Amino acid sequence: MQTFDKDAFIADCLTAVRTGDGQREVKEIVSRAVADPRGIESEVRPHTESPMMTIWHRSEELTALHIVWPPEVDLFAHDHNMWAVIGIYGGQEDNQFYQRLPDGNIAPHTGKSLLANDVVSLGGSVVHSVRNPTRQWTAALHVYGGEFFTTPRTMWDKKTLEPLPLDIDFIRENLEAAAASARDATTPGERP
Repeated sequence: MQTFDKDAFIADCLTAVRTGDGQREVKEIVSRAVADPRGIESEVRPHTESPMMTIWHRSEELTALHIVWPPEVDLFAHDHNMWAVIGIYGGQEDNQFYQRLPDGNIAPHTGKSLLANDVVSLGGSVVHSVRNPTRQWTAALHVYGGEFFTTPRTMWDKKTLEPLPLDIDFIRENLEAAAASARDATTPGERP
């Protein structure tokens, strides 16, 4: 396989959004990328040293992120309010999907586990939570059909499933805390 080129990956995603069926074509681009995990790994720091969220591209039309999930992390249910394509190139990501209720709350609906080389395409109205149920680090490419950081979004309380405004800093802090705990657990089999 060819070496992964982050700049070419972003350029291909932008071209897909600007000239074709963006979400479908981006899914194909992400699928090709995650089929070669070693290629991606040559462009990024090792998972245990990597920031949990690295912005590769950010604009009104597209956001591309490199995401690392620490072991045993469990994120809040949230929406994106734009389409998303998520490709796993290392580890596992369990998605719990929810249906929206008339009162604004949500109820669990279906789920899907993603392993290395798996790609999922999500519509703009999808609500999901993400969990890494393993002791391994999970690494993924996330591409969104819009400005991920400024688009108003919702997250739901883990216990009550009541809606709250999404707080990206709160989520990032939770990820970083989970990562620090996982990095401290250096003895094999030791839990963070």
